[in-house]
Amino acid sequence: MALPLLPLLSVAPLLLVLGYVLYQRLRFKLPPGPRPWPIVGNLYDIKPVRFRCFYEWAQQYGPIISVWFGSTLNVIVSSSELAKEVLKEKDQQLADRHRSRSAAKFSRDGKDLIWADYGPHYVKVRKVCTLELFTPKRLEALRPIREDEVTAMVESIFLDSTNPESSGKPLVVKKYLGAVAFNNITRLAFGKRFVNSEGIMDEQGQEFKAIVANGLKLGASLAMAEHIPWLRWMFPLEEEAFAKHGARRDRLTRTIMEEHTLARKQSGDAKQHFVDALLTLQEKYDLSEDTIIGLLWGMKPEEIDMSENPGLVTYMRTPLQAMAIPRLPSHLYKRVAVDL
Repeated sequence: MALPLLPLLSVAPLLLVLGYVLYQRLRFKLPPGPRPWPIVGNLYDIKPVRFRCFYEWAQQYGPIISVWFGSTLNVIVSSSELAKEVLKEKDQQLADRHRSRSAAKFSRDGKDLIWADYGPHYVKVRKVCTLELFTPKRLEALRPIREDEVTAMVESIFLDSTNPESSGKPLVVKKYLGAVAFNNITRLAFGKRFVNSEGIMDEQGQEFKAIVANGLKLGASLAMAEHIPWLRWMFPLEEEAFAKHGARRDRLTRTIMEEHTLARKQSGDAKQHFVDALLTLQEKYDLSEDTIIGLLWGMKPEEIDMSENPGLVTYMRTPLQAMAIPRLPSHLYKRVAVDL
């Protein structure tokens, strides 16, 4: 009599999981969205450029849609009115974000801003960002960095396009845009340009790049299990690997912070980049070292895709600006305009 029960017992866990998922979906009235597959949800429907996929779904289902990452529900809004309601009017109710195992490790359980739960820490760090880091005054003071990097990018494109060895070969613009974005972020956040004018990366830059690559590797190793919790026993968290990665990241960041602290003591003047800003504001806002490191690494170069990606907190967006500098006498430009 025991034999007929074996097939039933073997599928019992799967039936329980499917029953739980069905119960959750029937329990709440959810916004419309693409039909999810069992277990994996919409993971295989999402295109590499995620925001374009969401845009296409919004055209079909409306400005608010439900998308399932495995067994995790994601509600996505795509209109300015709904974004304002989510990010500003009801931010207290919606500020908490589900932290995957890798996000929890990288953020030290929400010691940064992106993964912080709503509470005193979130309010404090958000205040630092809105009143100190991303003020119009500071962004304007940092404009020369952005202009300098854009100028360097244009010059690099010109040199490569006029190089006889490149004659007739197409230029990959993505490479130049990625470089200018990388240099902008590292200079704004860490106060350092890891690449010289010849395009050679220094030792700290190599270490920074290796840390970023290792972080991507660690996060990718848990990708599927992060969205399907009951599969996590098959993808155990490598505690030692995450600990080594965190120690390596902190060691580099502390070295850069110490360099800026020494330079600030020698000159008696603080720069406008985020390292100096956070270190000089540390006592005023009672910022821990973990919080400072988390904020500095919150803008990750590996995620740069030149697209707009709104988060839980919106700031004044200052885009990269390319400025044309006239090199000829002004009367020649007037004549050209008349001739045209």
